[in-house]
Amino acid sequence: MKRSNAADKLIAASIIAIGISSIVNQVITIREFLSLFYGNEITISAVIFCWLTIGAIGSLCARFFKRGSLSSFSFLLFLIAILPLAQILLIRILRSAFFPHGISLSFYNILAYVLFTTFPYCFAIGFALPYCQAVSKKEGEFFIDTGILYCLDSIGDITGGILASFVFVYFLKPFSIIGITSLITFFVLEILLWIRNKKLFFASLLFVGFFIWFVFSSPAEKYSLSLHYGNIVAYEESPYGRIVVTKEKDQYTVWESSTPFYSQKDIARAEEKVHYALCQLDSVKDVLLISGGLGAAIREIEKYHPLHIDYVELDPSVTKIGLKLKLIPEAKNLSIINTDGRRYLRSTKKRYSAIIVDLPDPDTFQINRFFTKEFFMLAKSHLTREGLICVKMKYYPNYISKVRKRKISILYNTLKCCFRYVELIPGTELYFLAGDRPIYTDIPRRLNKLHIKTLYVVPYFYGNVTPDRIRLLKKAILSDTEINTDFRPCLVKVVFQEWFKKFNTSPFYLIFSLTSLLFLYLVFIKREEYVLFSTGFSLMGLEMLCILLFQILYGYVYLKVGAIITAFLIGLFPGSLIGIKVRKSAKRYLLITELLILALLISCPLYLSITKNIPKILFLLYPFIFSLICGIQFPVLAQIIGEEKSPASRLFASDLIGASFGTVIIGIVAIPFFGLFSALLLIITLKITSLLISIKKSA
Repeated sequence: MKRSNAADKLIAASIIAIGISSIVNQVITIREFLSLFYGNEITISAVIFCWLTIGAIGSLCARFFKRGSLSSFSFLLFLIAILPLAQILLIRILRSAFFPHGISLSFYNILAYVLFTTFPYCFAIGFALPYCQAVSKKEGEFFIDTGILYCLDSIGDITGGILASFVFVYFLKPFSIIGITSLITFFVLEILLWIRNKKLFFASLLFVGFFIWFVFSSPAEKYSLSLHYGNIVAYEESPYGRIVVTKEKDQYTVWESSTPFYSQKDIARAEEKVHYALCQLDSVKDVLLISGGLGAAIREIEKYHPLHIDYVELDPSVTKIGLKLKLIPEAKNLSIINTDGRRYLRSTKKRYSAIIVDLPDPDTFQINRFFTKEFFMLAKSHLTREGLICVKMKYYPNYISKVRKRKISILYNTLKCCFRYVELIPGTELYFLAGDRPIYTDIPRRLNKLHIKTLYVVPYFYGNVTPDRIRLLKKAILSDTEINTDFRPCLVKVVFQEWFKKFNTSPFYLIFSLTSLLFLYLVFIKREEYVLFSTGFSLMGLEMLCILLFQILYGYVYLKVGAIITAFLIGLFPGSLIGIKVRKSAKRYLLITELLILALLISCPLYLSITKNIPKILFLLYPFIFSLICGIQFPVLAQIIGEEKSPASRLFASDLIGASFGTVIIGIVAIPFFGLFSALLLIITLKITSLLISIKKSA
């Protein structure tokens, strides 16, 4: 085999390997930050924004390397193979070193931390793709043009998306996943070294052997987590997140997304969420508990002798660990159902005496689904005539800030538009009881009447739930707040405002910085680059919208969400092939694709205004068609610019920067603050400006 032919094949294989590594490690990194910080969409948007922006900087820097070498490229592949492991270790170790355990972090702390820890790897993969093209000019027999480069990268992205979404997250822990993707890159590197430098080949084999031992056999993974959590007795990586169980003396604590959601000694919370609700009933038949089944809650429910308890928990790993460590008590009338709570209510015909929702505050779009008008109406349809629902929210007894006051008011008013009676009871948290029958607020009297004994609620109730606190709460309720709905999640907006207020910061600095950088970038780019910028913005913005919409309508089913992401990736490959074939009529096809993209964007809000019953297949078909049309544009625009001008680095940068701004603007600003329809309108407006440029270009 000629050296030049071997170089061509190795460069092509390396592009695919880099694509696999990039997508898989992006998923792992997002999950890592969600597990160590806050499990909300702001964190996801921050990671994706930094990832894409740094990658774009790397692509732009590759413009200065017109002629590459296989030696330099070999070193680049080596970095891409080892940096994902170094990145995960850095994220975990520095988290404990820089930020004390249990400390709350501001958005700017998290953003700076993401930028610092992900910069080396993201820069390397952003730099690598255009640099591959420079290497092929010097070393290969055939030049890899921009269209082929994009096509090969799409193959890698698709493969990585499928592996990450449907295989790795179900069966492997992060170190093992990183090990497999890095070994793919190492394999290409070793063949390259065998051809070019056999001494380095044998030396590198020793390093690869050590690398394999470290990621697959050493105790390094568990140790790196113990720096943050302490004494780990159980650890599970599920498709839904990281579950860690720690033990201090005789007390177990269960952590999810770095937040303790169950502590063995927290008897007060278990009693409050059960007895505030169930003591309202003269007889209890069926009870639905949505999350919160670990610990004493089920034993407290048993005191009312219900006919049946249905405990719904999304993550099977939580109930698996709970049963293994006997944190879930045995009960003959208990059914454990591992599914999404809203999805379960849509599928069952049962009616309940009480529905107890024990979820965190609506800090994410996923959890917000259980605090909306649509959910409360769904829950009401499954309550008996005398039944009621109980939800809770964090509460600081002696001070209610303006933001917290608005948050409480939104939830109260949303419940009030669904139920005739709503009462607030301030315990360790603020409990909302709602139903179509009067609600008792003297809880100890009701418990004594029912002969229910408690360790905390009866002895301490009158000292905590004072008339002054109740009066302060009722006075704090604002009557003019919005109603929290699925498509207009105003509670999430208030949560974001509260996060910034908590640290005396403002999103203005972020918005001003991003606007300034975006303005400077748009001033200097060419028209063709702006078209691809708008396409990247639309593609990523629409991807976030589709995932959010699926969560709202069907719940967080990881397999389906992974399928949506993969559908967006799969469409790019055939699109790029079509783009390569139609390059002779590049200007005409650019205009056609712009019109088709705009038509698909406009069809989305029109369809949603008619019906909310979206078939699941449409969540796969729509992204595939949209990304297929977007994929045509990359090789077409490369042809319009001309291969002699080396457009790859500029086009990759435009695509990545557009996608990064689509992520942050749609995910952090448009959807939380203005709703889904406003976010779609923003994308449509941007694409109209792109269409006008395309019309002028094709004239």
